[in-house]
Amino acid sequence: MRLTVLGSGSRGNAILLDAGRTRLLVDVGFGVRTMAARLRACGTAPESITGVVLTHEHVDHAQGALDACARWGWPLYATRETLDALPTPVVPVREIVAGAPFSVGDVTGLGALVPHDAAACLAFVFEDRATGFRTGVALDLGTVPPALPGFLSQLDALVVESNHDEAMLRAGPYPWVLKQRILGERGHLSNDATAALVGACAHRGLRTVVLAHLSETNNTPALARTAVEAALARRGRVASSARAAIYTATQRTPLGPIAPRGPRLSSQLELTL
Repeated sequence: MRLTVLGSGSRGNAILLDAGRTRLLVDVGFGVRTMAARLRACGTAPESITGVVLTHEHVDHAQGALDACARWGWPLYATRETLDALPTPVVPVREIVAGAPFSVGDVTGLGALVPHDAAACLAFVFEDRATGFRTGVALDLGTVPPALPGFLSQLDALVVESNHDEAMLRAGPYPWVLKQRILGERGHLSNDATAALVGACAHRGLRTVVLAHLSETNNTPALARTAVEAALARRGRVASSARAAIYTATQRTPLGPIAPRGPRLSSQLELTL
């Protein structure tokens, strides 16, 4: 399974998972023109997309979903709560439920609810049934539920938000009400919280960690990366996970494609959250 982050940040998020004959988009937070340009820049024709899975309805994750699905005939996968928060779709819709596996082509997905100020925000694990490769995606969450590390265990690749450095956010230019939202239990993860989550998920098969949804005002790639590297170094003696490659996704340009290497995990998706 190849992974490409087409862009990630407060102005738009989209992730492409390429599993052989299946090309799956997680979120479409860019307009149709931008999506087409970024897909083609990565060697992917928009017409080849198998389906779109939405984490939630916020504009930076869903603003282009309905138009893109209508233009290219992509089926849209989302929870009933997310669909109800969007304009009425005029495209093929596949309703998904947290905790219930679903299929998009040759990929099996499983969603778990995470705390965010949306109707029903989901983290996902996607498994390529042909190879057993597993990729986790957790883009927006204010806190880490106790069961989330277990849900995101035994992954080959993990895309996880590392939104802000808490000291930068507190001292930064945002109004206090916005700072409270970001710091709240239904806001976004700090670098330290993300590092703790990655450390808890680490194991010898984890080959790729992509830090996403970084704030351009309240974070830097170096700060986010340093926090996670330290967590993996602490965990490495136990899990041999310090070998994981760490990337930072940006808002402006695509990252990838990334093809994690190493042992392929064949365990089937299970409900752990």
